[in-house]
Amino acid sequence: MVKQYAYELWVFQVSESYQNGNGDWLEGTSEWVNVSKCRDESNSKGQSINLVDGSSYRFESLIQLPKKAPKVEAGTRVEVRDGSEVRLSATVKRFSKDQLHSRIWV
Repeated sequence: MVKQYAYELWVFQVSESYQNGNGDWLEGTSEWVNVSKCRDESNSKGQSINLVDGSSYRFESLIQLPKKAPKVEAGTRVEVRDGSEVRLSATVKRFSKDQLHSRIWV
């Protein structure tokens, strides 16, 4: 049986340094976090999308996600993984939450 979302989307999250209750500064952290199931599709037709700044961008791949997936901001590093294998590693160019699913262009 074919799975609609056979892979996992991992996002590289970086937290800022912060002050604890005693006023001491603590270092932020950076780590890969699994945020959703997904599937990726390469842009074999050479299609382009319009970015927020109005420029056109020929994307490499489109990542399809369930509608309830969290928003991933443009500029965020992401990976699509199949178990321990990294299928795709890229930077988000655009995110869209649509009626039936969410999409990320990289």
